[in-house]
Amino acid sequence: MHSTILHTTARTALKQGLLKVLVFLCVCSVCVHAEKMNASIQEAIYRFEMKGETAEAIRILEKVTSQGDREDRETAYFYLGKIRELFDNQNSANFYYQQSLANTKETSKAYWLSEREASTSSTPEALLKKSWTLHSPIAKAFRGTSTYLLLQNGSVKKVVNDTIIDVRVGSIARTKILHIDDSGIWYQNESGDSLLYRPLSNKLPSRAYPIAGNIEFYSNGDEAIVQNENAVTLLNKKGISLQINDKYRGCHIEGRYSPTSHYILNCPDNALHFISDIDGAETYTISLYDAIQKVLVQGNDIVLFSGGILYCFEPKAGPIPRWKLPFNNIEQILPFENNFAVLEASGRISLIEHSSGILKNVIRSDAASIYPLAQGTIGLFTNEGSLTAVDTLLIPLWHFNFARPISAPPIHTDESIFLVFKDTQLQGIAPHYYGKRPLQSDLLTLKVAAMAEARAWKELTPLLDSLLKLEPGNAEAWLYRALLLESSKGSEKERQKAWSEAVRLSISSSRTSSLVLDRYSKTINAKFVSLLAISPKTIYPQFFGNKKNLYTVDPAAEKLICINAETGEQRWSRTLEKMTNSPVMANDDVSLALSSGYNLSLYDLEKDVPPQSFQLPGKAFSIQLSPSSIYVSTWNGFLLKINRSEYRLAWSRKIFTSPFLFALHDASIYTASLDGDIRYVVENSGQPLEIAPKRAGSISFLVQADSAVAVATDNNRIFLYSASDPAREPAQILLEASIVSLQSTGGHDNNILVGLADQSILLYSPSGSPLWKYQGRSSVFTKPFISGSLAWIDQGSEVIALSLKDGTVAHRFNTPGGAGTPFVMNRTLYSASPKRLLYSFSL
Repeated sequence: MHSTILHTTARTALKQGLLKVLVFLCVCSVCVHAEKMNASIQEAIYRFEMKGETAEAIRILEKVTSQGDREDRETAYFYLGKIRELFDNQNSANFYYQQSLANTKETSKAYWLSEREASTSSTPEALLKKSWTLHSPIAKAFRGTSTYLLLQNGSVKKVVNDTIIDVRVGSIARTKILHIDDSGIWYQNESGDSLLYRPLSNKLPSRAYPIAGNIEFYSNGDEAIVQNENAVTLLNKKGISLQINDKYRGCHIEGRYSPTSHYILNCPDNALHFISDIDGAETYTISLYDAIQKVLVQGNDIVLFSGGILYCFEPKAGPIPRWKLPFNNIEQILPFENNFAVLEASGRISLIEHSSGILKNVIRSDAASIYPLAQGTIGLFTNEGSLTAVDTLLIPLWHFNFARPISAPPIHTDESIFLVFKDTQLQGIAPHYYGKRPLQSDLLTLKVAAMAEARAWKELTPLLDSLLKLEPGNAEAWLYRALLLESSKGSEKERQKAWSEAVRLSISSSRTSSLVLDRYSKTINAKFVSLLAISPKTIYPQFFGNKKNLYTVDPAAEKLICINAETGEQRWSRTLEKMTNSPVMANDDVSLALSSGYNLSLYDLEKDVPPQSFQLPGKAFSIQLSPSSIYVSTWNGFLLKINRSEYRLAWSRKIFTSPFLFALHDASIYTASLDGDIRYVVENSGQPLEIAPKRAGSISFLVQADSAVAVATDNNRIFLYSASDPAREPAQILLEASIVSLQSTGGHDNNILVGLADQSILLYSPSGSPLWKYQGRSSVFTKPFISGSLAWIDQGSEVIALSLKDGTVAHRFNTPGGAGTPFVMNRTLYSASPKRLLYSFSL
């Protein structure tokens, strides 16, 4: 027995020794080969420059391109291109520069080679390459050395260079696939009680793990971490290496920190927990005050966003962040060269030096997402389908518009970059384009513009068709199509579409936007049409203001924006206090009251001073302003009155135990809880009156109109209570659809204006008598803006004014591309489109 062990040990030692020798020989072989290739390149240069042996130098370099590694090929192609260029063989030089550019991994070389490639070519760049249409939408993309696509019908595709190939997965198509890479597939069986792994080359699984339920999964080569409702489990080739029960319940797997071999869990305790992939020990923890919203693992660093601060930690160096910077609503953090590119919800992009946190540049954009493109470039993608490539300092290089947004991150291969549209269409674009050569569509745009200015309308039509085929989202092409239709008296529908597309697609380019909006405003007889500098996520901005200025709040960017009411130009913007997803606001001509969480802030609209703050006993549900006071109702049933002159609490009363609505009238405050309780409150003390009306059912709106208190319920009814006699039986109005807005018209009549879900608008007297009905269409909120004797309402591609006297249409203004809730001030109508355009019409 002892002898057998010795022989086994000896054989093992011999095998290990042979393996070390083989590894050493392989390394030496690689080094010798690399030295040989480098010597060959140097010999070729010597023969060309010193001996003038051009043919021999070319022969040696061409040999290197076929036998060398990527770096060797890059260098050899470069010198071949340089030799050809010296002999004025532009076509051949261009080919070799292209090959060198395709092989380089150095950004500075890539930019230089792109210039040489452009200088040796007389043809414009054909940006678009091959496109593919999948038979089923993409359910999930697995990105690594190769990209695999799992389609909704269960089939699997692999993206290879300029093509897409099928991957046969057999019966696995009926299971839940968790991960695919070049080695194999991780998946759950159909019954969901086991996790399995199968190499791509096998038909049967090689490993099975008894893990059931809905799981979160992250793989690291042959190892993985799995989390279900009860436990975190570590897996390896042999099986389950460790299971940790309950401790990390509710956590999210962020990835793996390679420097210390730890998995990272983002947990509800506002901390990152680092779990050893060997024994499950928790070695590091990064704890913060607020929830951790974004996490990026980059080399030795962890970059994360929490509580409005971007932090950079190096866990091995200790718990103190290397640097931290304030930000608003970060959408993406992208590693870029030796920097980070940070995209905020407002579209602002910041370039931050990786090591120091120094802010190197900031640009304003309309980007909804950012992704890498060619070496050393980033693509800025908008919701309108625009793509702008920027360089290492965020300076624009080129621009193109696909007229539709991407639906997933780009897929990179050596020979193409695939953009994903509608989850079924993949469009390849040139992977090494730096804007040094003009695009085909750019040259054709110049030709089209010249013909349009010369009013050569007959010859323009085929050119416009060709241009839009090359670049479907070319805003200038749509502008000239609109002008062509105007000159030829084309149909109203065609003109509306052309103008709508021109305006929509122009907003990502300041030059094109200025050109399009100037002509567009003249066509629709607008005072002006301007682009709002707000976040792409703020689709329907609401306006308020005084005679000189318009104001709007951009919740996504947490900004208060002031706009010149005469020109549409932005005067200033101010950062607001940290906002939750549902801030509560109210305003008058001089102030904005905004509550987020338990804090109430009062902003001065005319002076750039810090806001006044007040802590509430609950989260705000509704706010109203009077000249002397601020009234706030909270979700937990409090009603507060705050004196504006001193910004101090006048009184606070617990009226209900749930959220409630309220309306002010003289010495009384009418309140109604959402579940139907109605109470009258004395304004100067907050004390409820003992006499209260009957319950009205679930309540959605409350307004005071003249002598009536109107309460709307969720069963399509309005109850009209007496403002002076709460005990009187209310009159009722039964409506045909759900109530979506309820307002008092004010003024002499002070009637009740109702908006319904079926788009109809109705007016009633305070006693409940019907006065008129207007059947609207396509309004965003079906809530008219009341100004004097008119009620203004958006109606799809126009804004109209209804006479409060009889419900007839008094004014119409065309807004191709859509409009939002109107606002009238100083005899001027304002309305914003869903694409962030501000319309202004003189009344």
